[in-house]
Amino acid sequence: MDPMLCLEAEVRKAQVNKETVVAVFFYVEKAYDMMWKEGLLIKLDIMGVGGRIYNWIKDFLFGRTIQVRVGKSLSGSYLVDNGTLQGSVISSLLFSIMINDVYSQVQPDIGRSLFADDGALWKRGRNVPYIVRKVQEAIDEVERWALMWGFRFSVEKTQTVFFTRRKVGDEVCLRLYGRNLERVGAFRFLGVYFDTRLTWAEHIERVVGKYKKVLNVMRCLTRKEWGAGRSSLKTMYVALIRSVIDYGSIAYGSAAWTSLERLDVIQGQGLRICSGAFRTSPVAALQVEMGDMPLQIRRQQLAMNYWVNLQGHGVSHPAKGILQACWEHERRQNTSFGWMGNTQAKEMGLYGREFSLTVVIPVNPPWLLPPPVVDLEVLERLQKDREGVDPADFFKRRLETVYQDFVAIYTDGSKDPRTGRTGSAFVVQLCGVEVRKRISDHLAVYTAELMAILLALQWVEEAKPDRVVICSDSCAVLMSLQSFSSRSRQDLLYEVLQTHGRIKQMGIQIRFTWVPAHVGVEGNEAVDEQAKQALSSGDVDVEVSMSKAEAKRLI
Repeated sequence: MDPMLCLEAEVRKAQVNKETVVAVFFYVEKAYDMMWKEGLLIKLDIMGVGGRIYNWIKDFLFGRTIQVRVGKSLSGSYLVDNGTLQGSVISSLLFSIMINDVYSQVQPDIGRSLFADDGALWKRGRNVPYIVRKVQEAIDEVERWALMWGFRFSVEKTQTVFFTRRKVGDEVCLRLYGRNLERVGAFRFLGVYFDTRLTWAEHIERVVGKYKKVLNVMRCLTRKEWGAGRSSLKTMYVALIRSVIDYGSIAYGSAAWTSLERLDVIQGQGLRICSGAFRTSPVAALQVEMGDMPLQIRRQQLAMNYWVNLQGHGVSHPAKGILQACWEHERRQNTSFGWMGNTQAKEMGLYGREFSLTVVIPVNPPWLLPPPVVDLEVLERLQKDREGVDPADFFKRRLETVYQDFVAIYTDGSKDPRTGRTGSAFVVQLCGVEVRKRISDHLAVYTAELMAILLALQWVEEAKPDRVVICSDSCAVLMSLQSFSSRSRQDLLYEVLQTHGRIKQMGIQIRFTWVPAHVGVEGNEAVDEQAKQALSSGDVDVEVSMSKAEAKRLI
């Protein structure tokens, strides 16, 4: 979506300024098969990749042979001189490393995108001969790069598009390897058809034509007396129709309402087949019956999910530039993502919030952090024998025997589903310590539980008791500590693990154990009350960034 939206935003700005965008879309001939293996090793060495990884990749690439089998007959064995194994997990990464600097000599004023072997260059301006000359210079640089590193671009499949409302003569063209490149009225870029005026009519027409065939297949599977059930048909609809309608909707959502209505018709027909409703049934009733929201609202939801994902990246991310304020946004209203993204985020209360990083890189390497000792014996015993064991009594006896010399710290998190307020607390009964903090709103309970453990660890770091056992009723958090992995809050998990590592270096023994909730364990009941009281605090005590998963739930 990133390259797609960057190009779309550039064309929209050109339309506001009555400018032209000249774009060229490259196609690499036999990209994987013709990759120069020695050249890849050169680039890996330049990147600083050496040692065992370098040797492993070298052994992976070299010494491969191929044969052809027809029936029971085998051809001779031939050594593979170039290329990387197609279908292997690492091959796409190796190819990306090889082609990553394809635009290294292209001037910075030329727009660019590269996704695997799908590359594009573009330039915006009013003087068409000038921007054509600049794009041609960029093509020449790419051609020289390809000659140096053993690639070749297909002249027949590399095409150009002039995004403009002006009439440009056929004599204006771009060249590759001395041959003219074909100028087309629409091009399929990363799965979405861009037409010269960016009406998205070509893309929507192809989507509608394709899914009329899918609807006919679904009709063949339904009858009054036999056929597929409702859930099976809904699965087919989601997999074969809605998934493709969703793809690229952040970009083509700026199409005219009359064009987008054609997709609404497809949705209505698909839901009518799934539910077996009459032809006269209202589409709104079908959407409620099948649990499928209107496409207009779904496009907005997907756009906001993408907006949140962008916030977790640094300022250097190319797609973040399309959201920055510019005078084109003020001159003309538009429904494009670059125009409406921030506005919709403000309406949903997302704008101005701090979001956690999409790619989390810890301060210390995770493999150097000491693994926490997590005791789930109580949980496992209760899962085996729920009837024969009193949870509170069993936990109390284990605490008195296994952890008799440890300071017990109870942690808990709480959330009010009506207001979205969240709070964290920990209690140290032996020391008479009770700490509660209201954290940022609309966070998950998992985050509140993790924050409670982090607050407890920070207290341990200051108080320095000899032995500590942290008791939490969140099985998910404790399992995340064991696995060093969290789907939604990897940033907070790394912070907990790093704090735990510092405490271990002090010589403090620290353990984690699961405590059954709401069964009369005195310490756990006390911390539960403290966490609930934190929700009534007027101000937020600790600002915690929102994760992408939490923002999606809010959306």
